[in-house]
Amino acid sequence: MEQDKRQHFRQTFHKPLCAEMTIVRIKGNQVDTKRTKTCILDIGPGGLRFLTNLKIPVNPYIVLEFQTRILDRNLSFHGHIVRKVEGRDEFHEYGVKFVLEETERMELTMLLNALAIRMRRYVKPASCQFCTLDDHKQCLRGFDVPPSPPDQPHPFASV
Repeated sequence: MEQDKRQHFRQTFHKPLCAEMTIVRIKGNQVDTKRTKTCILDIGPGGLRFLTNLKIPVNPYIVLEFQTRILDRNLSFHGHIVRKVEGRDEFHEYGVKFVLEETERMELTMLLNALAIRMRRYVKPASCQFCTLDDHKQCLRGFDVPPSPPDQPHPFASV
């Protein structure tokens, strides 16, 4: 049986967390690139998993920045891609390892613990930046959003 190699827990979202992503450094050199929306599927003190239609190499020398809002706090994380799962039609899922100081990791751990408690009571806390249907379409430009059963709202629709 394969063991989970993660050192930290992950908060999984029923509805993705919306974030803006940009490349901030390549091989130690600061770069200025456009921001794009991404859909965060889960996040933990060690990293996150996200979806996009962009092709990004698995490379520790490419540092990405993710900006989002969790429990009314605007957050910014730096990290590099450690895993890529290519999907159909150029749709990709990536795993990111954060580059954080220990104090930043501890603060994020406390925030994610508070989020986990809040999400037990509310599936979608209002104090977080969850993806709307429009955000989801922007994250995955050109891809069809799968239909929901007629008696259920679409998982990315605003509730």
